[in-house]
Amino acid sequence: MDRRQFLTSSALFAGLSMAGIPAMSFANTPRAADDEDFWRIIQGEYDVTGDIVNMEAGYWGIMSIPVTQAYIQHTHFVNQNSSYYARRLYRDDYNKIIARVAKKLGVGEDEIELTRNATEALQCLINGYNKLKEGDTVIYADLDYGSMQSEMRYLKDYRKVNVVAIAMPEPASYENVIAAYKKALDDHPKCKMMLMTHISNRTGLITPVKEIAAMAKARGVDVILDAAHSWGQYDFDFQDLGVDFVGFNLHKWIGVPLGVGMMYIRKNRIHDIDPFRGQAGASSDDVRMRVHTGTMNFAAVLSIPDALDFRENIGQKNITGRLRYLRNQWVNQVIDNKNVEILTPQDERMYAAITSFRIKGKTSREENMDLMKTLTDKYGIFTTTMGSINSGSGIRVSPALYNSKEDANKLAAAINDIAG
Repeated sequence: MDRRQFLTSSALFAGLSMAGIPAMSFANTPRAADDEDFWRIIQGEYDVTGDIVNMEAGYWGIMSIPVTQAYIQHTHFVNQNSSYYARRLYRDDYNKIIARVAKKLGVGEDEIELTRNATEALQCLINGYNKLKEGDTVIYADLDYGSMQSEMRYLKDYRKVNVVAIAMPEPASYENVIAAYKKALDDHPKCKMMLMTHISNRTGLITPVKEIAAMAKARGVDVILDAAHSWGQYDFDFQDLGVDFVGFNLHKWIGVPLGVGMMYIRKNRIHDIDPFRGQAGASSDDVRMRVHTGTMNFAAVLSIPDALDFRENIGQKNITGRLRYLRNQWVNQVIDNKNVEILTPQDERMYAAITSFRIKGKTSREENMDLMKTLTDKYGIFTTTMGSINSGSGIRVSPALYNSKEDANKLAAAINDIAG
């Protein structure tokens, strides 16, 4: 019995939806971001605890109920059919999934490979980038993901290059972020590669990738892009960014089960990334040879189409609008409080769901850990602390589709109460 026959006939899971709720597609129907009646239907497609208001979706994006049900079915099928399926049939299903993801991004099927997370993809890209020579310079920023900063610093020993860290301006603007990268490139003419983050996991700042990548390319500088938080969080045209090397997550804002990421290498740049530690000879042009994940969670991979179905039925423009609405709902109630600092720009080009804040003068990690604990224990709202920002620590808030307007109002009231 093949997988589809199994999924449609299994008595154990009879009656569970595989179509992806909501069954009616709203992708081409604009829905008002403040239409609470509509979004309450979407909230109902998530099974979340009532013990805490979770506004920390940036860690990972929980599965909707239909995706969870599909994942259970896929897990049962894989467990039942075991290595017979994995060795004989899985590759065909995998290739079909790759084809769908590639089409959605507008890239070639031979330009992407699934990984276990964006970290794994970016580690392979950074360490595999072979166009550096001793004495060259590479650049990263303080708002880049901590593990990726470590990978960039490692290049000092591994590739014998100069590693330069820059600080994003605060407060940030569209213009001064571009200017910060321009200054870094001007100050370091030997720069050959630069790490850039599309949406910062620390503050939610959306970097003007298209403009900066074009500026870098004109100088012969390659960009490796961390898109762990961008795909699914807001609406953008991937091809319009003009980048050649990218790491994605699918288990954050796309809502795939934990343990699925993706690596992208533009086809004509494949030889600029070394095959993974002897996976193949240097002449190999197979993107799959640039990473070696070991055995992945087959059921999680098989759930990718279910997650895409669910989100496509809502529509990315609708999702982006709702996430920004929830963000603005709490931010607009605290932004005039003189004791609250919003660390993310108000320019809609530069934010989506994630936004960070701090109480004025409270910049240490310890102070923000205490604030996070207070929000959790006293007000029943879960957030997280963000450290290693050049200007100091803060609290990250990342709402999701399962959050409500009331959740955002509750957070705003708590912040104003704490700030005085």
